[in-house]
Amino acid sequence: MAPIIQLLKSFHFTESESKVYISLLQDGAGTGYEISKNSSVPRSKVYNILEMLMEKGCIVVSKQTNPVHYSAVPIDEFVENIKCNVDDRLSAVKKELSSYSQTMDLEKLWYIKGYKNIFNKCKHVLKEAKSEVYVQVWKDDIEQIIEELKDVEARLDQVVIILYSSNHDYDVDLQHYYKHGFEEDKLRESGGRWINIVVDSKEVTFGHIQNEKNAEVIWTQSTPMVFLAKENISHDAYCLKLIDALGEDAKHKFGVELKGIRSIFKSISKEG
Repeated sequence: MAPIIQLLKSFHFTESESKVYISLLQDGAGTGYEISKNSSVPRSKVYNILEMLMEKGCIVVSKQTNPVHYSAVPIDEFVENIKCNVDDRLSAVKKELSSYSQTMDLEKLWYIKGYKNIFNKCKHVLKEAKSEVYVQVWKDDIEQIIEELKDVEARLDQVVIILYSSNHDYDVDLQHYYKHGFEEDKLRESGGRWINIVVDSKEVTFGHIQNEKNAEVIWTQSTPMVFLAKENISHDAYCLKLIDALGEDAKHKFGVELKGIRSIFKSISKEG
């Protein structure tokens, strides 16, 4: 029970409130005495706790019996009530904060640390996309933004997605994307995964993801950085489209694993 109590505490439920609600879910409707016994919340406190949970919309009461009986609202309704309360508080916070002016030099390179923070930023920029989206993403990370990618596919005509997978598993719920295929070489070169998202040719979120504990990206509207990131993704798409069109001819020319494509430095021999 401890983990759920800690989670509920993060939504401003006391330990006693959490115990009472969980007890009602486990044991069904009951009187104050029964709830106190099942939840280990003292009887001297349980009625106040029940009253507070009723005010929060977490339980309901039946007065047709004596003593009265209390019951937990269904879990989906309970969660929806929490969402409504959180949304109300966030709306109030946004209203208050909007009175403060915000100035930010978006030509600078701004660093974002932390796996969740990085993909929260990615979700935000994808939701704000108006005309075009260019993406490089690994299969390990794509679930973090899959709903946002599906949305931009539905909304926008210009969407380019390059998908990387260390084990060549490219099965994702998207309409169109390019399977990279050279992941082993890229991992050796970079030492880890990365994310690269360019939106509307005006901002880029790009950086390294070694693992979920070690991740950092740059977010910027610097024109040169946006241009370079977009060109990188575009050229990936050009090459992958050509390789797919050439099929077996590409393997004959460059090898089964197409290793020859990665050999870009020409040896120059000198005579005499």
